[in-house]
Amino acid sequence: MLMGSPWWETEEYLCRWLRGGAELEALAASAVGSAEKTEELFSAWAEMRAGAIMEEDVLGQNGGGADDWGALLSRANGGELGWMDGYGMPVCGAERDTARFVFGCAPDVLAGIGAHIADAFLHGFVSQSRDRRGRRRVRLHYCVGMEAVAQAVCAALRSRGLEPVVQKPDCLAWSGSYASLHRQDRAAALSEKALDELCGAYAAACRRHEDALRDTCGMIGIGQFGAETGTAPRPAERYAPSPERIARLVRLEDSLRETDAEYLAPSDLSFCKVAFPNAQVGESFPEVFGAFCRINTMESEPYERIQQRIIDALDGCACAELKGVPGNGTDLRVMFRPLAEPGKQTNFLNCGGDLNVPHGELFTTPVLRGTNGTLHVKEIYLKDAGFRDLRLTFRDGMIADYGCGGFASPEEGRAFVGERLLGGRDTLPMGEFAIGTNTLAYRTARELGLMPRLPILLAEKMGPHVAVGDPCFARGEDAPVYNLYDGKEMTARENERTARRAEGGAYTNVHTDITLAFDELSYLDGVRSDGSRVRIIENGRFALPGTELLNAALDERDGHGRK
Repeated sequence: MLMGSPWWETEEYLCRWLRGGAELEALAASAVGSAEKTEELFSAWAEMRAGAIMEEDVLGQNGGGADDWGALLSRANGGELGWMDGYGMPVCGAERDTARFVFGCAPDVLAGIGAHIADAFLHGFVSQSRDRRGRRRVRLHYCVGMEAVAQAVCAALRSRGLEPVVQKPDCLAWSGSYASLHRQDRAAALSEKALDELCGAYAAACRRHEDALRDTCGMIGIGQFGAETGTAPRPAERYAPSPERIARLVRLEDSLRETDAEYLAPSDLSFCKVAFPNAQVGESFPEVFGAFCRINTMESEPYERIQQRIIDALDGCACAELKGVPGNGTDLRVMFRPLAEPGKQTNFLNCGGDLNVPHGELFTTPVLRGTNGTLHVKEIYLKDAGFRDLRLTFRDGMIADYGCGGFASPEEGRAFVGERLLGGRDTLPMGEFAIGTNTLAYRTARELGLMPRLPILLAEKMGPHVAVGDPCFARGEDAPVYNLYDGKEMTARENERTARRAEGGAYTNVHTDITLAFDELSYLDGVRSDGSRVRIIENGRFALPGTELLNAALDERDGHGRK
């Protein structure tokens, strides 16, 4: 077995996850790339050390444990970068270049970014109708290279009476395609006994740290983007868990989520996710960074008021219909929930620039029955993988067929989608239907040639999109949420699957947004129960009266109001 091979990386990944250190690494060397020996070895370790593994995991989430990430972040600076060695991760040149550049930004610019993110996080309690109840702890996750932004967010949180809890950061070498390649590696450590021990140990560790968990009010994530993307499949020489072990991995993830929800109910929390470009963008990095700093810190209220016009129009409709431009095979009907009290209820939540930065989205949970048709996206980056000509066919809200291009055969493309997007499942439900409205972000990304590189956090703001997996309110469906501008309750918080959550097995623990960019869309109509229509988007431009401002950024592209 060679260092750097897929098998070695599987064992390396498991050693880190199981926190085995040199002792476990030495044992792993004896497995010599054998699936059976690897599974026996790592399952036995997980059975014996479950308590220590999960104690360290929960400690790390709450700002303690062997790795003090907060202390390391406080030492970070843009001069001598030796502090990066403290990560114990393979930090690359692009991350060092990013760190130097961001630390070199003007202090007032960094302070403004930090203040905007902290205020967006706090605004989430208002926009989501949630009560912070004096809780102070905020989990902060960032990517290596973004330390200057993370420091600015920490300072802003503390000035607002909150306490950042710094999590282990992501590094480029262990994220992206690496993370996708090894997403199922944990299944190798999941014998039935190991699964039971790990689930029980996690629950016990959460009970021991209940005070810290109960004082946690949300999470902030600072992501990055810039790398070129591709559709290369996984190498043939790799660990492929059995269906039984994949099922145990799903059970592990579900159990951990359920335990978390006992202490950190989604309906009690705020969050803020934001992404900035890194030096992998290339020579245009300074320009791109400045552009997305402006986009990420824009005032969102004028656009939220326009979004409310779209919501008002769609609340009078039974469904939406989407049709792609010539060459795009999108032909999709998405069903909405009937409103029992239209004067008090709405199907859509009006999203500003708080939870998912930047601003620009309105979304609902579709009714599965009657949601039928095909979504075709020419190019998109999802779950750390690039997809070309991605096609998903829905039947009563469930994925009935799928595939993508870029491979030697349709079978290879189907297998790629099945593994990378569906996670080995036979199907997933449509958990969300939304319309992104940030045309400035869209225009900027197009002009700078960044569309294939964008994380979905940004791409979802650039056209209508659906999410496959769970609805946005998974495990928090019972808490009422109200729109800020009309005071109506957003009642579309569950679908036919999650309505049966008391029976178990209602959740997929997946939520992946897939955007149809503006220039791929011929039209998006709301369709009323009598068959009449209201046009929301036509030929990539907003067509509903009162939404003209959204087209201004598109008009600026060529000076003639056309793309």
